[in-house]
Amino acid sequence: MNTKNIRRLLSYLKGSGPLAVLSIVIGILFGCAGVAIPYFAGRAVDSLGDMDKLVKLIVNIIVLLAVAAVLQFVMIKINNRIAYTIGLNLRNAAYAKMHKVTMAYIDRSSVGALQSLIISDVETVSDGMLLFLNQFASGIATIIITLAVMFYINWKISLIVVIFTPVSIAVSTLIAKGAYKSFAKQAQIRSRQTSYVAESVNNFRECKLYDVTSERISGFDGINEEYKKTSTKATFLSSISNPSSRFVNALIYAGVVFTGCMAGIGGAITLGSLTTLLAYANQFMKPFNDLSAVYTELSDSFACLARIFAHLDSPEIPEEKITEALPDKNTKFDIEFKNVSFSYVEGRPVLQDISFKVGKGESFAIAGPTGCGKTTLINLLMRYYEPDSGDILINGRSIKDIPRSELRHYIGFVTQDTWLSDDTVMENIRFSGSHITEDQVFAAAKKAGCDSFIRKLPKRYNEILDNSRDDISEGQKQLLTIARAMASDPSIMILDEATSSVDVVTEDRIQKAIRELLNGRTSIIIAHRLSQITNCDKIVVIDGGKVSEIGSHDELIANGGFYSRLYASYISD
Repeated sequence: MNTKNIRRLLSYLKGSGPLAVLSIVIGILFGCAGVAIPYFAGRAVDSLGDMDKLVKLIVNIIVLLAVAAVLQFVMIKINNRIAYTIGLNLRNAAYAKMHKVTMAYIDRSSVGALQSLIISDVETVSDGMLLFLNQFASGIATIIITLAVMFYINWKISLIVVIFTPVSIAVSTLIAKGAYKSFAKQAQIRSRQTSYVAESVNNFRECKLYDVTSERISGFDGINEEYKKTSTKATFLSSISNPSSRFVNALIYAGVVFTGCMAGIGGAITLGSLTTLLAYANQFMKPFNDLSAVYTELSDSFACLARIFAHLDSPEIPEEKITEALPDKNTKFDIEFKNVSFSYVEGRPVLQDISFKVGKGESFAIAGPTGCGKTTLINLLMRYYEPDSGDILINGRSIKDIPRSELRHYIGFVTQDTWLSDDTVMENIRFSGSHITEDQVFAAAKKAGCDSFIRKLPKRYNEILDNSRDDISEGQKQLLTIARAMASDPSIMILDEATSSVDVVTEDRIQKAIRELLNGRTSIIIAHRLSQITNCDKIVVIDGGKVSEIGSHDELIANGGFYSRLYASYISD
């Protein structure tokens, strides 16, 4: 277990430091109260003939029991707050990190894995911390004070406990190391489980459509079986830690009993002192048993913690500052790609030496076969990725000099994948900022052609939406995303297959609204339906990651090149 990770975890206390100190103090006092009880019990045994002294000692024991109960209650309350404060801060940090990492990191991570890390892994760490806090301070105090009192009563008998205690610790440590490896593997499989379930739920219709239900169930059974085997091993190892320690401790206790009895027969120790020693011998080992059990349980927590910190240490998009004044949002923009090359995987270029320019207020289309790099061009313009070479300019200024958040402030983006947040229609349309007024939302909805169906919903603009609703069609969801882009009033508009999920009648209505939206704005349009881009000012044709042709629809048809053949194939279908 990495001590560096433990120190780092403590940094997430953030304001709970005084509570942690108080917890330690109370834990020590609780341990002291627990140690004092056997001492007074032993003295009570030796005071059986003195009723007044016996009553006083019994009263002391009752008071100590009450004090110990109160201290334990307060300690548990404090430790709950500390553990779940750490969990809160750790989960917030993990979620915030997800919004700072590079797009490449998100592409490599499954949705289920990130969900499991932020929710389940953090919860496991919090639970482990709570177990540790409830046992640590009181356990250490009990061990130290008990040992001191035992040596005070009879150092020879106490020496037996000290000599053989390392055996108990060694057994627990050996088992815990094996448990840690199993728990680490368990955490990985649990992440795969979460990802598999999320994939099945998100693609439920496709699973039914292709009748792969049995295959999906079989696949989950396989992962579940692997999880069962790993969990069984991890749980078994964590479970045998305590019994193993108790067995060693029972042998130690038997040695103390034998030695103590022999000393008692020889008159070297009183019956009360022997009673106290036997209680202490058992009490001395109890914290070791408890801590060893916690130690193995912590193996799961530390395995999860390692995954969380690996996520927190993943590369971030560097912080950016505005170095010079940015243009007003109402400014017209031109966009230029200059010798841009890019590859997602080194040595496998997706784009090669791409150069073209979109004039101010022009509508510019990108055409080409599937996989030619059309969407990648948009990803580079949005700065989701950076070019391997070349540059992208807006009004002659490299977008590398414009902070990502500011750059995207100018751009409206409608993709072919519809996404709605679990919120009202109103908040979905003004998703880009609360500064958007209700009137602007209504106007955007009317332009996008979705106002009519919104007003048929039970709560109209206050209706709660989510992506799983079947009473709202994919086409209607896409209309809402278009309205969302319209409401943000962008300077540059990007449409990536923006009407792919709507019928012909709806598409015609949207095209009219889009033409109004694009009027005077610089726009880039990607569409497989070539009929949607015939009226664009210019069309750049990408083939094999390179620019094949640039020109208007009529010019490209007249050239008789790749676009002409592509269009002929499209209209003949």
